[in-house]
Amino acid sequence: MLFKRWITAIILIPFLLLILLKGNSLAFSLLIAVITIVSMKEYFTIVSSCKFYSVSHENSSPDPPENNNQSHQSVKFSENTASDKAGCDNSSCYSIPLKIKICGYLASLLIIFAAHKGSSEMVLFMVALNIMAVFIAVLKNFPLESNCLDFFAKEIQGIIYIPVFLSFLVFIRNSHNGALWIIWLWLVIGASDTGAYYCGTYFGKRPLAPKISPNKTMEGSAGGLAAAVIAGSIFGLIFIPDISFVMLFLFAFIASAAGQMGDLFESALKRAGCIKDSGVILPGHGGLLDRIDGLIFAAPIVFLLKCFIANM
Repeated sequence: MLFKRWITAIILIPFLLLILLKGNSLAFSLLIAVITIVSMKEYFTIVSSCKFYSVSHENSSPDPPENNNQSHQSVKFSENTASDKAGCDNSSCYSIPLKIKICGYLASLLIIFAAHKGSSEMVLFMVALNIMAVFIAVLKNFPLESNCLDFFAKEIQGIIYIPVFLSFLVFIRNSHNGALWIIWLWLVIGASDTGAYYCGTYFGKRPLAPKISPNKTMEGSAGGLAAAVIAGSIFGLIFIPDISFVMLFLFAFIASAAGQMGDLFESALKRAGCIKDSGVILPGHGGLLDRIDGLIFAAPIVFLLKCFIANM
């Protein structure tokens, strides 16, 4: 597994750097758009899982309809899925309706496009437009289905969590020294993940959040923070010399902490959904969302920190 992780990273890193450094802003925005769509697909799979449904409806009196072709279909998991291994009740697994997924995919593309145009106002407008579109999509079946608002809430959560947060990468890329800041962010999050993994493996004793991710430890978290601060400070001193060491140290620490919170958030989603990995697209890493969960939370933080520097 560890060997596959490193091979995947060795293959992907040059490709990403090529697009970032040699490609124009449109190429980078297209890359983020593809990442966003794949991540949204994985997100919909996670929140369509059985335990999400059973937890959110454990107190509802009517049972879900056994056959409702107008809105959604029952999702049957194979015996090899993580949800079956976790002992979830597959009889109450319901997928997000296709029309809601389509709204999410279209909104994701429009949000990244708005960010590419440099318009934060348009990003907010696309979010508002998406909310109205999804509500219209569920309005027809609203009186009949107790889970309509649940589908609505999950889609809105996904839009904020993935395309809106990832749009900050586009804003960073199109700003002054944007490519260097993107590399700095990738390096900080990568160092944080690597440091947390190895420190947690060899020195981890005290659980960080046992109910969310039993394998994560406080020692691993501290190791990730330390690795991120070291990597971010060294890179910044060499390639972004107009920022002081103290600021680089602080920014790397905050970005790493945000990344770890993003990792825990995705772990909480998977824990609630009885899913081990968000997908299988990246050998050794699982799904794409598994790989960028920290980056998602760190991107808006780094954008705000960069704006803070610009206004000093």
